[in-house]
Amino acid sequence: MTITSFGDMAHSVFLRSRTAELKENLATLTQELSTGKAADLNTRLGGDFTYLSDIERSLSRLEAYEIATTESSLFASSAQGYIAKINDNASNLSNDILATTGTTSENNTNLLSGQSRLYLEESIRSLNGQVAGRSLFAGTATTDVPLADVDTLMSALVVEASPHSTAADMIQAVKDWFADPAGFDAVMYQGSTTSMSSVNVGPNEQVNISLRADDENFKQALQSFAIGALATESGMTLSMTVQTDLLSGASTELLDARNRLTGVQADLGFTEARIEEAAVRNAAATTSLSLNKNELTQADPFETATRLEETQFQLESLYTVTARSSQLSLLRFMS
Repeated sequence: MTITSFGDMAHSVFLRSRTAELKENLATLTQELSTGKAADLNTRLGGDFTYLSDIERSLSRLEAYEIATTESSLFASSAQGYIAKINDNASNLSNDILATTGTTSENNTNLLSGQSRLYLEESIRSLNGQVAGRSLFAGTATTDVPLADVDTLMSALVVEASPHSTAADMIQAVKDWFADPAGFDAVMYQGSTTSMSSVNVGPNEQVNISLRADDENFKQALQSFAIGALATESGMTLSMTVQTDLLSGASTELLDARNRLTGVQADLGFTEARIEEAAVRNAAATTSLSLNKNELTQADPFETATRLEETQFQLESLYTVTARSSQLSLLRFMS
């Protein structure tokens, strides 16, 4: 029978090497148990990372879509709120003017005309609205304030309307100024004439929130309020009859403005619904892909715990052997 023996140095090297190996295994298994992820993906996936890479690319795209849907939803809902305020003011003023039809008085005229100017100023402020530091109605010039102030608008309209003597001619002059590129667009609009591009909110799905303050629907609302404000505007010396006719004309224009704004709100609401639907689909896809990724990369908790316990036992046993080996001597061997 052949007996193979090892020298003390070889024995010591073996023990140190084995201890290091068990410690490394222990650290790896502890990491897998705490994170739930396999430490050696190459072994786990058999060296084929194709499917995992595809999942990770898809998750990255979905993360980008999530940012896009969040921003688009905020943009659309904020715009919806500003437009709703303009529409509500148009409805209130129209109803107030109709309620006073046939009861002409200087007090009512001043009140309604003043209300028109106030709503005009609020409408301009709404169309200058921003969200997250970006203008909503300035086209691609999101850092610009799209509209000049109410005084600039009314000063220009006084110049246009003052040469006329009848309310009908004044109203037509106001309409002509709003329609003239050298009028409203040149004097009041300060944003970009290029609308914002469509936004990708999902695979092969885009939404477009191309709202600008120089849109005809918004100009109709501003024009309607301006006609009513013109009745008592500084620089205009008008008879009670002309003032009343201007307010009556404003009421007629406001009915058209309300219909237009309601249409804009409906279109924007449809866009909001599409954004929400895309967000739900993206979230579902993210959940599904995340589950698939976990199945590919996760470590079996039961197997890991079993191997961890086994490694701990082996390491403890090795420590015991090492401690006993260190106590060996020739004297003890011979005694």
